[in-house]
Amino acid sequence: MLNISSDCIHLGCKAKNKNEVLSLIAKEFKAEGCVSVDCLPYLKEREKQVSTFLGNGIVMPHLPVSAKDIIVKKSVQIFQFPDGVMWDRGNVMFIAIGVLAKEKEHIQVLKDVASIFGNEIIADALSLITNKEDFIKIMNRES
Repeated sequence: MLNISSDCIHLGCKAKNKNEVLSLIAKEFKAEGCVSVDCLPYLKEREKQVSTFLGNGIVMPHLPVSAKDIIVKKSVQIFQFPDGVMWDRGNVMFIAIGVLAKEKEHIQVLKDVASIFGNEIIADALSLITNKEDFIKIMNRES
């Protein structure tokens, strides 16, 4: 189960495109001391390999396996974009879940995310909610 605190949730974010979203995620990981170097190039590299769009307006940017050595500590950061951001192939993203984890931990995070955000109604509600405590309550109820 995802252990999310209000410090990990960023509501009402704005970005013009995918690169700005990835930049926000990278800056937060660096500011929190989760990576030893700027991880933006690695997030972009991962997106070039395969899109991290999961469906229901959710993306899960993460590092490629080649960058696992820059991870200082695991982290999950959730960014909400109520206005949406065009991601790729016509997909619009409303929630970006940035994940830093070693390979096996990453799989568990993906399972947890899928169980919460797989429900389109829940995903839609979380994309518009304006209160961090309510956001966490909904996530905890669904996981």
